[in-house]
Amino acid sequence: MRRQVRVRQGIVEGLATEDPTITAFRGIPFAQPPIGGLRWREPRPALPWNGVLQAYDFAPIAMQPMSNPQDFYGKEWQMDPDTPMSEDCLYVNVWTPALSGRSSEASVVDSVPKSGLPVMVWIYGGGYQTGATAEKEFNGAYLARNGVVVVSIAYRLNVFGFFAHRDLEDESGSCPCANFGLLDQRAGIAWVKENIAAFGGDPNNITMFGQSAGAASVLAQSCSPMNERLFNKVIMQSGGGVGVFNEHIWSLESAQRNGDRFLKFIGVETVRQARRIPAQQLLEAALGLPACEWNNAGADWAPLTNWTPCIDGIFLTEQYAQTIEAGHQQVKTMLVGNTTNEFLATRSDGAVVAQGERGNLDLIDLWNASHANSPYYYRFDVAMPGDDAGAFHSSDLWFSFGTLGMCWRPFEGWHFGLSRMMMEYWTNFAATGDPNVGLGGYKSTLPRWEPCENEIRAMHLGKQVECVDVKSLN
Repeated sequence: MRRQVRVRQGIVEGLATEDPTITAFRGIPFAQPPIGGLRWREPRPALPWNGVLQAYDFAPIAMQPMSNPQDFYGKEWQMDPDTPMSEDCLYVNVWTPALSGRSSEASVVDSVPKSGLPVMVWIYGGGYQTGATAEKEFNGAYLARNGVVVVSIAYRLNVFGFFAHRDLEDESGSCPCANFGLLDQRAGIAWVKENIAAFGGDPNNITMFGQSAGAASVLAQSCSPMNERLFNKVIMQSGGGVGVFNEHIWSLESAQRNGDRFLKFIGVETVRQARRIPAQQLLEAALGLPACEWNNAGADWAPLTNWTPCIDGIFLTEQYAQTIEAGHQQVKTMLVGNTTNEFLATRSDGAVVAQGERGNLDLIDLWNASHANSPYYYRFDVAMPGDDAGAFHSSDLWFSFGTLGMCWRPFEGWHFGLSRMMMEYWTNFAATGDPNVGLGGYKSTLPRWEPCENEIRAMHLGKQVECVDVKSLN
């Protein structure tokens, strides 16, 4: 069944999913294509279109290296190697349970409250180098069945999203001159804020959620002074808190030094000349750029340290920990967590530390000290079936999106039960800021999830689901 909605730019038409109560709109532009003279510029709002935009398929993914299907994560997420790729990548996707019929105006079903349904906006991970909304684990239809509107936002990656240079600062004037990938995300959120009511969503009840670099992006959006009242709550999965890659991000000066180094590497003198280089050629050069001498991050893959966020002075004005310590984050309600033994590292004394968890616990301490709402913390502890990988980085994605049936792994019945529980916790939190209470004050029958107040309590998500003192899990 086709269903139509009118947004600011025109009429968009989506299709009912295999569940006819859910309508999916794929590939709606929220910004102009960042190509030609718009490469390495702040995103500009999408232009109006004539007629009906058929939002049936995902748009091309952002420029990125494609993973080898024989590699671990290549096998896990299995992107089609023929997936179209382009600089023209700034699109959103919407899954909504709130529409019925066909009309040039949204026809909202009677069960939707007048204020609209809670909205969950997804930011994918991939180390700021890879990732796409089209990944099969990010199918929003299953979460939408719980009475939320789900949106996924695409953004520029690697050199296209995180290049900086003094020429760009001169061009921009008072506008941001770096962090273009983060600015894309912000533009997508702004589009949601403006248009989501037409899909049956509540623009005043938006939860940002993401995993890995997507969770780090959610943290960045929360810390940006540009985002006042743009969203209300955050969920950060496997993002490392204020540790790992969020512990210290580049200054603008360091990012610009790296940009100057890149221009010399590709044999041009100006950004204007670099804009003329074809996208694929530019990507290959960016992947080949060695790690800079002054960056001691120690990444095994140079792009992970070459193309990252920086403190540009407008979108980001200080380190994340400083913003939260001062209580200047834009939201006060947070759910955060990690998998077991995430980002393991060996200290100088020989002790092995899970840096991802340590960074999340430090974030919780800072969050509580800032007098924000007591956060909710989880540890995902499932030894994934099919190999000996255990509860690896981001393995909770299949469960939080309810997409286990799309995975190659031989999941059992209790895995699907855990997934349903996690989705209920997640959507309850999106509705009310409390994973125990859903829309309309509905009190969940799931094990009670205690917030981290005087002590850090963790919801242990595994074959046994229970809220415990985090110390008991170590």
